[in-house]
Amino acid sequence: AEDGIRDAQESRGLGDVYKRQVHGGDLLKGSNQNPERDLQVAFMTTFGYEMDLLEPILKAKCHLTIANDMDQNYRGPMVQKGYYGYPNCTLIYPPKDASRNFMGAFHPKLWLLKFPEFLRVVISSGNLTVGDWTVWSNCMWIHDCKLKKKGEEAKKRSEEESKEFDRDKDFEEYLKFYVQAIMPKGNKYQELLKIDLDDYVFENIDIVLVGSLPGRFMGKEMLRYGHPRLLDVLGHPSHRMTNQGKPKVLVYQTTSIGALSPDYFKEFLASLRVNGWKVTDCIKGRGKAAKAGGAEAAALLNKSVYVIYPTKSYIQEESIGPEFSGCLLLASKNWDKDTFPKKSFSKYEGKEDYAFSHGAIPHLKVFVVCNEDFSVDDDTIIYYGSHNFSPAAWGKYEKDCTQTNIYNSELGVLHPPRVGSKSMKEKIIGDLPFRFPPRRYETSDSPWIRDKVGVHEFEE
Repeated sequence: AEDGIRDAQESRGLGDVYKRQVHGGDLLKGSNQNPERDLQVAFMTTFGYEMDLLEPILKAKCHLTIANDMDQNYRGPMVQKGYYGYPNCTLIYPPKDASRNFMGAFHPKLWLLKFPEFLRVVISSGNLTVGDWTVWSNCMWIHDCKLKKKGEEAKKRSEEESKEFDRDKDFEEYLKFYVQAIMPKGNKYQELLKIDLDDYVFENIDIVLVGSLPGRFMGKEMLRYGHPRLLDVLGHPSHRMTNQGKPKVLVYQTTSIGALSPDYFKEFLASLRVNGWKVTDCIKGRGKAAKAGGAEAAALLNKSVYVIYPTKSYIQEESIGPEFSGCLLLASKNWDKDTFPKKSFSKYEGKEDYAFSHGAIPHLKVFVVCNEDFSVDDDTIIYYGSHNFSPAAWGKYEKDCTQTNIYNSELGVLHPPRVGSKSMKEKIIGDLPFRFPPRRYETSDSPWIRDKVGVHEFEE
């Protein structure tokens, strides 16, 4: 199967995925093109679900495990077998940090789909709700991993290959670690999910997994999660930009925005290793920002970041309707702060050459790091997945950058700088359902803020 991004806006319900061709085959079909015979086991993570959407899988006698976000006040069992009256359905609640007043969100969208001869790995931005597959625009990455033959071992790498970043090995190890990490305490994923990742061959991987888990992390563990994971991956010699001194811009299309600030932009750009920003610049009173001065540094950071988020007029006049805007979260208390980076905001608009993207309400989360003129080359960085642009999702430095604090569980894929990757990245950006490059907000524009207009329907 090919790897890549797919706009899910055209789908009309998850049941249609049985019929619709998406990168090498329908998601829930295998070689026989029949979900009733082919799909054996499914593991799906989500932030909310609707059983009507999942019952076709259950009625096909497939064993389904759903990992869902847990309400802060929930005190029941973490594992519910025989869920919803189906003996082949299990609901689990992944762990959260219960020591906090706000425990964060379990927000990744990972599917492991087991077929007789392969495992399909899907990483997307879409939840298991009707709105995600009918109203909102989403994206996904898909890869099929063949079943190991008896006695089959991983291919040995040549001496030259061993110098390169081993994407296959990193993907396999990170996926195994992450899946086990989101299991309820005391449960092995192999027993609970009826899937053993050791049974499959992970090869021809073209991306790097980037996840977040809740907690405070220090030392090497800090580099496993959130934006420090970006720092670690992009620091490998295989992923270094060929022209590191060339100015870059960060274009981030997001649907939920937390407490952004120029200081957080600095932190994020330092992890992306662009424009000369370093982690030491994030320590108060030190580095480039201190030399430039607060106002000058803030202006520099705002200029190099484009936050794509729908305007009020887009939602009210162009979209399917404000009542379907529950996935768009920006609090007025954040927007009204003097330090909030308003000048970085850019319009969410449909593509000029693709009529179906006009009026769509976005739920995908994508960032692109490219040249100042928005041209794409081998050095371009692309991410898509579940991470919104927020400290809760990506983490925030504490204790002079020796510790990160992350609230959410998240998962996405990264296309780092790589020789020969330009055409593939151009295709991915060409497949995005929104206008690229984006246009900045005009003085008459304001963002869609639901608590200012009193819309409380169809929430994520």
